[in-house]
Amino acid sequence: KNTRKIERNEEYKEQHPPFHASSNIDVIHIHYQSTITMIDELIIKAKQTKRYVVDTESERNKHEKQGALIQIQFIHSIHHSTIILIETNYLPNSQSILFKKIKELCAIIFSNNNEIISWGPINDEFKHFNHLDLIHIGKIVDTNLQFLFSDQYNNPNAHPERERRDDLQMYDTHDDNEITDDDYDDKYQVQNNSSQPISLQKAIATTFSKFIDKSLTVNYWQCGLDLNLNTWKNKLFSRYEYNQQIEQQQRTAMKQYAINDCTAVAELFFHMYPLKANEFQIQSTPSLASTQTTTILTPPATTSTNISFNLDDDLSNISEDDLIELLKPKFNKKEEIFHQPHHQSNELIITTTAREIYEYNQQLEQQPLPTSSSTTRLSKSEKQRQKNMKLKWKQKYHPNFQHKIKRPIYYKYDYRKIRAQLCDDNIYTSHQIAINRKYSEVVIGLKSQQELERATKIMKINYFSKNQYIERWGLSIYNIVLLINNIITNIVNNVY
Repeated sequence: KNTRKIERNEEYKEQHPPFHASSNIDVIHIHYQSTITMIDELIIKAKQTKRYVVDTESERNKHEKQGALIQIQFIHSIHHSTIILIETNYLPNSQSILFKKIKELCAIIFSNNNEIISWGPINDEFKHFNHLDLIHIGKIVDTNLQFLFSDQYNNPNAHPERERRDDLQMYDTHDDNEITDDDYDDKYQVQNNSSQPISLQKAIATTFSKFIDKSLTVNYWQCGLDLNLNTWKNKLFSRYEYNQQIEQQQRTAMKQYAINDCTAVAELFFHMYPLKANEFQIQSTPSLASTQTTTILTPPATTSTNISFNLDDDLSNISEDDLIELLKPKFNKKEEIFHQPHHQSNELIITTTAREIYEYNQQLEQQPLPTSSSTTRLSKSEKQRQKNMKLKWKQKYHPNFQHKIKRPIYYKYDYRKIRAQLCDDNIYTSHQIAINRKYSEVVIGLKSQQELERATKIMKINYFSKNQYIERWGLSIYNIVLLINNIITNIVNNVY
């Protein structure tokens, strides 16, 4: 079976050019080195996003699969997306503030009637991640694109009104814990012998004539893809001897594989449902209209003709009247009507006139500006306060400060020699080294419990002793001269 998959992968590779995302993608890694500020920014983005693509990667061990990577694509528009890669093997402590922020981000994504698109059942995607207590599915619109594509592929005539039905909003209202919706296919049941699932690789090849590489599916997904984690310093993918280039290139290739799994599903979704791509443009109309006033003098008949001419090739299964109503701009301020009816509804409309804007600008100009010196002093003190708070939080919660080892140290050691000696023995620290000259001690921070246990075995109590210093760094010229004099003195005394 695996041999057949490899052969099929090579066939697609020879027949089609490689797949590349057509939109701009921002990629963000999430692990214990992430900052709370960055997660807060993602939370703001999540609250403004209603459609996501989700995928996961697991690593197969001897007995079972273990979840390793969660990919979530924020679809801001058809031209721009943000993809977060949650490396679950490198998450912070579950009691830390950072972990709780990451959990809050996931809760926003998987709720609020957001549309979650996946290639396969979403509960299958997260069944290897339940032990993390990170992902909890709330009210979502669950879109299993593999099922929809396979049904359409095997039954090309089964959905005559697919786009029109898809334009309806779908909400899970009867059960918070239920995560599957069949709104796409309530009216069109799939035949038992016609719903064979299609692979994503085949779907991309048949739809776009592009090749998406699946040779990296089975892999060491717990290796740490972000190069900032420095896991590439350990030998994993190198065949015989450690090769830094191979270690980094393999992680980069796996990262691109994970990104393509999301972007390919997103582009396939918009190809199947082109009206969904227009939602971003339609939703932006009210916000633009609220910031500026537009006067339309075109008669209604002309507007109807223009819309039919420009958009006739792009839209299907929707009447002209519905299209005009859908694209009609919305304004906060109603059009002025000279003959208003006596019985009109009570309505409060808040608008800003040009006169009010002018008076507001005049008030701003008359207000005294604060002196630059006071502003500078305030900003510096605030920055210093934030730095101190951040350092205190790191010392209390960050993993780099939790694993420490203390050893006595010879007075001639400095930071450069300490780091060089640790590097020679392949001991990777968290860059937290503190020398206490008063007590002749050094405290070294390690990145993980595994590194601490390994360092404890290598760094004996005399690791930074005088003998170790002489053995590794040698003696100064002065000490060599003294040593030679002592030897000569001893020889002379023995002779006489």
